[in-house]
Amino acid sequence: MNDLMVNLFRGSVSSVMNVILLFTLARSRFDRKINIMVAAFVFALNILSTIWFYLYGDLTGLSRFNLVIFLIVGLALKPLTKLNFMQWCFTFLTIINISMMIIVSSFHLSRLLPMPQYSNTILRFILYVIVIYISQRHLLPLYRSIVKNWQIFSALVICIFLNLGYFFYATDDIQNTLTINKWPLLLLVALSLVAYGTVFYSMKRFIAITELECENLKIQDESGRLYKETMKLEKYANYDTLTGLPNRRFFFERLKKMVEESERISCQSAILYIDLDAFKDVNDTYGHEVGDSVLITVGNTLLKCIQKTDFAARLGGDEFAVLIHDIEDVPAVEHLAKKIHKALQENMSIDTVECKINSSIGIAVYPEDGKDSETLIRHADSAMYAIKKNGKGGVKKFNGLQD
Repeated sequence: MNDLMVNLFRGSVSSVMNVILLFTLARSRFDRKINIMVAAFVFALNILSTIWFYLYGDLTGLSRFNLVIFLIVGLALKPLTKLNFMQWCFTFLTIINISMMIIVSSFHLSRLLPMPQYSNTILRFILYVIVIYISQRHLLPLYRSIVKNWQIFSALVICIFLNLGYFFYATDDIQNTLTINKWPLLLLVALSLVAYGTVFYSMKRFIAITELECENLKIQDESGRLYKETMKLEKYANYDTLTGLPNRRFFFERLKKMVEESERISCQSAILYIDLDAFKDVNDTYGHEVGDSVLITVGNTLLKCIQKTDFAARLGGDEFAVLIHDIEDVPAVEHLAKKIHKALQENMSIDTVECKINSSIGIAVYPEDGKDSETLIRHADSAMYAIKKNGKGGVKKFNGLQD
């Protein structure tokens, strides 16, 4: 009767702790009460089966029956978890491997202690508690990541099961098998622990590398976003929001650099100061929307007339300017100004409206008409106003008399 109670308790410890470990590793769909009810059912089933097999003295049959019951209960518990079928099978196989390693370890450790029949049960319980505690406190996030990637590790888990399971299920006397194959089994347990340790270490490294890559991607995305925002701010600071041309601020920066560069390499440069004639009439007659479209068209026309090395800008209102660096001669600049003037005189089709404007273009040449940016822009502006005084519309170079 005493042996019956010991075997009954030891078998119950294994069954109940396996269920607890199962729900520790697998995500339960329900609360703790359901898990306790399931554990109680398994406990009751184990007691009945232990009594039955003990009465017939068949401990090996009891071991095999417990495996069958565990498989049946495992399939029945699958709907209670959030895992898919393959993830559940992976977890279930892992529980069986842990159970076999604990049985081997507790059996042989108990032989080193007094009263092995009692020590075996106590050691088995302690080992289960240690495994559950370590899993819950330290390994659970890693294990769930391993389960998600079960395809990578399933072959290793199956190999561990086949190696350990051979000694448990290919025998008619489990106690005699555990005793005779002590060192091969302990070696298998040690290798299995190393294998599982390698799996957890590999997953930890993989997660660390993945998190680092994700962090790098976030940094790159953030850098890209900051770069885009910087470009937007620069565009707002240096470009006209309507025409997309450089604004007054950017123009004066470029004019200053052009003068410095022209002085350094001893070349001629020029500035065209452009004012639109009759633009106010377009705004008053057709409205500001049409007027804005005219300004956009003027900007596009300037870009078509000049070369890529030239620089066109909107200074504000209906005033534009063009910088021409390293010119051949003054006639070449006057030719470009006349080309722009002619292009701006062409009819503009804005939706259903036909608009026509004119322009006054003043020219100043470095160093002939000024050796600094302020003087050049003032003289170009003076030449442009000289045209307006004489009836508007045309091209004129500063000649030193307008100032």
